[in-house]
Amino acid sequence: MIPISDQLALEAIRLEDQARLFELMQRIYPPAYSHFWEDQGNWYLNEQYNTENLKKELEEKGSYYYFVRFRESVLSLEYKTIGIFKVIENYTYPEQADIVSYKVHRIYLDTTVQGKGIGKELMEYAEKRAKETKHDLIWLDAMDQHPQAMSFYKNLGFTKAGVQRLDFKLLHDPYRPMWYLYKHL
Repeated sequence: MIPISDQLALEAIRLEDQARLFELMQRIYPPAYSHFWEDQGNWYLNEQYNTENLKKELEEKGSYYYFVRFRESVLSLEYKTIGIFKVIENYTYPEQADIVSYKVHRIYLDTTVQGKGIGKELMEYAEKRAKETKHDLIWLDAMDQHPQAMSFYKNLGFTKAGVQRLDFKLLHDPYRPMWYLYKHL
């Protein structure tokens, strides 16, 4: 495990963790995103967290995919898996393709731990790693129709830039715009 703080750590996801990953995402994705989908997000979960897609993502050069592990107290020995976090080194930012960029590809946390500073710690870790690995820019995608996330990233110093349109089947039309957010390091 990679310690982030006294209470937070990252555990590398392996291919043999696919069932655990899928079960976690079935628990934590729907409370925040089920209303975005005609089928409450089942298609998305099956598409993104199946064995074949996980294998592809784990083989992607410069990709680091983790379970987020958290313990309520430094006195507790037991960590709970509360989310996922994935970053990709040297991943081209479409709006500034000439800059060495670091992408935060996935950050999903259980709603029961939101508001505890965990997302901020993860983003600070990502920014620190991006700087250590000589990246000039950190970026991510965020849905415009998720105002809490947009506000969170803005407070961390990210700038809202270009927009893309998601073509996922079963996604309701108002949720198709996905914004690029970036921050120069």
